[in-house]
Order: sequence, then C-alpha cells, then structure tokens
Amino acid sequence: MDWIKKLSSKNPKDWEEVAREIQKKDGTEIKSNRTSIITPQRKITESIPKRKTIKTFKLKKQIKLEETTNNTEQTKYRFSHSDIYEIKNKIKGLKFDTPNDLTNLLSAYEILNTQNTRDLTIQDSLKSTIEILDHQIMTAKKVKNIFNGRAILADEVGLGKTIEAGILIKEYFTTGMIKNALILTPPSLRLQWQQELKSKFNLDFVTNKDDNRFEDFDKHDMLIASLSSASLEKNAEMFKNIEWDLVIVDEAHRLKNSKTYAHMFVKELQKKFIFLLSATPVQNSIQELYNMVEIVRVGHLGTWKDFAMKYTTDKRARIVNPENKVELEDLLQQVVIRTTRDEVRKYLKFTDRIPKTHVMKPSKEESLLYETATNFVRELWQKGTGGKNSMLTLMTLQRQISSSTESTKVALEKKIIKSPENTVELKKIIDIANTIEKDTKMKELEKIIKKDPKTKYLIFTEFRDTQNYIFNILQDEGLEVEKFNGAMSTKERDIAVRKFQKDTNILVSTEAGGEGQNFQFCSNVINYDLPWNPMRVEQRVGRVHRIGQKKDVYIHNLVISDTIEEYILKMIFDKINLFKMTIGDLDLLFEEEGLKNIEREAFESYMSATSSKDRKNKFSALGDKWNHDKKKIHDTVMEFDEEVFANFKNLSSVRK
Repeated sequence: MDWIKKLSSKNPKDWEEVAREIQKKDGTEIKSNRTSIITPQRKITESIPKRKTIKTFKLKKQIKLEETTNNTEQTKYRFSHSDIYEIKNKIKGLKFDTPNDLTNLLSAYEILNTQNTRDLTIQDSLKSTIEILDHQIMTAKKVKNIFNGRAILADEVGLGKTIEAGILIKEYFTTGMIKNALILTPPSLRLQWQQELKSKFNLDFVTNKDDNRFEDFDKHDMLIASLSSASLEKNAEMFKNIEWDLVIVDEAHRLKNSKTYAHMFVKELQKKFIFLLSATPVQNSIQELYNMVEIVRVGHLGTWKDFAMKYTTDKRARIVNPENKVELEDLLQQVVIRTTRDEVRKYLKFTDRIPKTHVMKPSKEESLLYETATNFVRELWQKGTGGKNSMLTLMTLQRQISSSTESTKVALEKKIIKSPENTVELKKIIDIANTIEKDTKMKELEKIIKKDPKTKYLIFTEFRDTQNYIFNILQDEGLEVEKFNGAMSTKERDIAVRKFQKDTNILVSTEAGGEGQNFQFCSNVINYDLPWNPMRVEQRVGRVHRIGQKKDVYIHNLVISDTIEEYILKMIFDKINLFKMTIGDLDLLFEEEGLKNIEREAFESYMSATSSKDRKNKFSALGDKWNHDKKKIHDTVMEFDEEVFANFKNLSSVRK
C-alpha cells in the first residue's frame, strides 16, 4: 500500500483502508467514528480544538504542533520539516505505541495536508487564461505556503521553471506581498523572460537592454537585468541600496562559487524573497549546492566546515556520506524543490528533436564566389589590423558570405564604401555573385517545403538581406509567406505571428525577431544559415520545442559543402549532439566565457588552416575537446543526481 498517497487522498475510503491495515498489522483498535473525523473533508477544528497553545504529539520522536490565531481568528498550523520527516517515517513504518498516538498522527497529517493545499489567490483566474500544469501549481503553493518565498527551484530541464516563477510573481503582486521585483538572467534570456511574463501573466517588466523605457537600474519596480551587468562594480552598489521585495536568478548555477562577484553580489542584495532557478544545482561538488543554499537561507546548513565533515567523505566534497544521506535529503528538501520528468509523464508528453542535415554541393559559380570572397577575408585577417573590432567585422563578413549570395553582395558593397582602396578587387567578387541566378540552398529549401506544403515552417536566418531574398523568391513561387524581424514595430510583429498561427504556413525570421517568441504550433525549423554560437542555435529551436509542443520537431540544417558552416556542423555540433541539448546543458558546457570564445575559435581555426585536411583536424580537435567536457559534466551531474536527489521527494507535496 502506498501510505503517503492514501493519506493524501480526499477519499474517506482510502483513510479507512489505512486504518484497517494498521489495525491488522499492529493489533491497534481503531473506531470507525474516529476515521470519519480525521478525513480531509472535515474541518481541522473538529479533530483539534482551536486554542492558543502548543500541543505535543507523543510519537517515537516528539512532534511539536504550533497552533496560532491571527487577527481574523483563522487558525494557522506550522510544522517544522523534521516533524514532516518524522510523520512520513511513522506512516511508512507503521510505528506507533497506542491508539491515541495513531489518532494524533493522522490528525497531524491532516493539518499538514490542509496547510499545504491552501490555494493561491490567482489560481482560478490564471487557469482561465493560460495552461498551467499540476506540478507548477504545486511548486508555487509550496514556495508560498511552506518555504516562505525563499527557495531553489531545481526542476529538470523543460518542466517550466519560468512559469512557476511567473505564477509566484503574479501571486505576490496581486496579494500585495511585494511592491518591486528584480529578475537576473543570462544576457540571452532577458527578452524571453520579458515576453513570457507579459504574454502569460500580464506583468510588464522593463529590461536594461533594447528597451527604450529603461532609465536606470534604480528607476523601475519591475526590472529584468543580466546578472553579468548588474554585478559589475559600477552598477552593484546601486542594486544593493535598493530594498528588493523579490529577487529571482535564472540559470543560478552561475552562483555556485562563493568567491565570485556574482555570488557575493546576489548574497548581499537586500531581499525579502528569493528564488534561484537551476536544473543542475550540483555539477562538480556538493559545495556548489551548499553555496546556493547559503544565498537562499543563510546558516541553514551550518558552516561549510561542519557540513563537509558530516555529509561528505572526501576532500573535494564529491562523495556524500551514506550514513547521513537521509538527513541531508531532509535538510535540502526544506529549501529545494525538484520535479523530475518521470514524475510528470502521466500528464505531460515530451516530444523529440529530430535533426536533418542537408549538405549540398555548390554550383561552380557559387564555389568560385565563396572561395574568392573567403580569400579576401583571410588576407585581411592575416594582416591583423584593427584589433578586436576588426576581428568581429571579419567574422560577420564571413558569416554573410556563408549565408546567401544576396547577403554577400550587400556586405561587399558596404565594404567598398568603408575600404575604397579595395574597390577593384571587391567589384570583381560582386561580378561573380551576379552570375548566380538562384542559390543551391534556396533550391533545397523549396524541395523541403514542396514535400509537405500543408505543414508550417519556421525559417531562420541571421541576416535581413537573406531574409528578404528568401521571402521574395517564395512569394514569387506563389506561396503565402510572413516576415518577422527586429526592425518591425510591435504591432507588425504581432500581426505576423497571428497570420502564421492561423493562415500562413511559412514565417521567415531573423535572430532578433525570434527572441522571446513561442511557436509551439509549428514543428519544423529550417536553419537557412547556421549561427556559430551553439546557444543561438538552441534559442532558435527553443522557440518551437517547448512545453505545449504536441509533435516531434524536425530541425533542417542547410549547409554548403566545404564551407565553415559544414565544418562547424559536422566536426563540432554533431559531436556534442547539439540538437538534443538545451540552454541549460549549453550553459553548463561553455559557461559565459566559453560562449564568448567559441565563435572566435572556430573562425581562427578556419582562417589559419593551410589545407582541407588541416581544417578538418583543427575542427575535429575542437569538437573532441567539447565532447569530452560535455561527457565529464554529464557524468558528474548524473552522479550527484543519484547521490543527492535520487530519493528526493516533496514530503509535503501539495495537490490541487
């Protein structure tokens, strides 16, 4: 019999079954009228009189129930987490001394169950506007009702931690529990957070970048900022001088090292409530999780020295002491909430990502154009003039050359204006481009669409010139197409999304346009060109493959053979199985500095190679390095999941 499940039931028959089973096992006499009194459908005050006092239930270990009365004369009950742990073990082990102890135990469990199931104020209204999943409501209730607004939300990837945070932000603002809120995210996720909170919860947050409403960090009560910019010395003091009601940190494993500026910055913020969001709070050492808990609830785990001595067995704090593992789990469950995919599979379908790589042989004209234009870039790179800015300019130019003939022509024409000394050479390259009637990539794109013209396709490109090229050709073919980019007004973008959802099957989007948008109604992503940064690739796919997607998502990658895109795709992205990874996985693998360097490493490897074989070796080495790092991180995270979270259950799980 699943005792916890039976005792969480609202069906009196389940409770009676528990009582009969206990009587059978232990010989304890239980009267039927007592089981009717302690069913969850009856009021608490029927089983425990309402009075201002502290009751002690005499179990194997004493459990203290604190009963208080507030101004509105409503009774509130609070259990410590050690009490909850003891109740669970009592029920599981069926250990009690007298019928009176059993009655007290079940009454205590009923109070506990009722305390944890108090509905949120916004619960009903929220369900009428967006789809909220059971575990998301349960988490929000637990954070508010039990954790007092200070928690680490550690759900596995893809279960909607952002939604859980959004529910709580809305609840706290609606009930007047908070007047301001600060959300700290990686730079790439600012817009996504802003869009999600606005579209799903009608919460209008200001971001510190690409938002013309932004004035300064201390001028907004609802602010989203990147953790990296907020923790800079020139900004940190301003944040610390503000009394924040709520602080949220996304991808909070960035705070794992207590000696970093980011960790110290968040810990020193004035804050009433705080949520740290991370699917992988432990990566290399249990100390990382300890450091995160210290931000949420200072002193909860004691000093690091005492903690390490009791709960770990090695100097690196990678092995959990098996003798104290259960006690450690109990301590962590007082501050960490973790829902796994296995727990929600009954009502949540997880779809797959299916990558399809299209490697195409270029025409003679395309091959000549690419080779000539790339040699021009390589010559400038070898000269090495202009420093960092020159490097970024050359990297962008090389990406444009790989994107499309149209983007190549536009880029070279602009280069003539900036570098007139190269006019003759550049015009010759443009003349080659003018001989190409239609890109090989474009022909492949048309084939993909014609195979299933009734389905929806989200086509991504980095450059607006390529976007216009794709849009115009598809329109000329008689297809209905919509455009989406950052230069469009909010109204224009909203119209494009509505048309794509209802009437049009094709949307051509740039990177900037796609940020923060959700297209779960589409199940085909086409990467017309390929970003060199894996995080940007994931962000594209993430617009489609997320909670709410009902179908497997097909990811079509269009690349021309023997170009930098092919080397990046085959030698790096395929090796690390990029198209099966999530933002959280990538954030762990590359971290902030790694992501900044990855594009440069790829570009320099391509530019410095002396032959096709040399290029293959350089890119293969990069891929092997990142694949090794990925495996190491994966193995370590899985090991800690098994050590720390394998038996991690929310003992006071709340139900709707």
